[in-house]
Amino acid sequence: MDTTQTNLLWAVRDSQDGEAWLNFYRIYSAMVTRFARRLGLSDADAEDVTQEVLLLAQRSLQTGTYDPAKGGFRQWLYGIARRRSLAALRARCRRTRAQWVPGPDGSDLVERLEDVRGEEAHRQVWEQEWRYALLDEALRHVERDVGEKAFQAFNLLALKNWPVEQIAAHLGIAPASVYVYKHRVLTAVKQRIARFEKDE
Repeated sequence: MDTTQTNLLWAVRDSQDGEAWLNFYRIYSAMVTRFARRLGLSDADAEDVTQEVLLLAQRSLQTGTYDPAKGGFRQWLYGIARRRSLAALRARCRRTRAQWVPGPDGSDLVERLEDVRGEEAHRQVWEQEWRYALLDEALRHVERDVGEKAFQAFNLLALKNWPVEQIAAHLGIAPASVYVYKHRVLTAVKQRIARFEKDE
């Protein structure tokens, strides 16, 4: 993530730029898959939806179908991911002829998902998954920015919940340094996320 989102999207337009596509796929695939699962798809169906959504996005970027003047890429991708997820849910219903458990108003699952109130909940899920995707991507890069020991201290404290004294003994540093390193990593993560999102 050495670039902004806009630069990455421009790079994906070049069909010869395999590295850009790999970066694009790494950032967005897990996000779309988790979103689809949270809407109720099975793991296999969520993976299928992810492939469809990202290939459609790549083609749209390369052919100019996606128009940045009409809105941000993330929201455009949300619309595609939601529509494809709902279509997969409908297909599963037809395939299995499953009887959905009706809601209080008698509606089935797909009707509830398509409800306007449900869409707001979906947007919140999408934004949450976007934050997770950005955090994952930033953490992939930040170790080289802050150094191995600082990243280890952060990882043990913030992600593995080790006690500060145990981390200090394990890494051979003062307990106060653990907090300094944590702050350094968090600052680097926030800077990378802000740089990536700046044009959104």
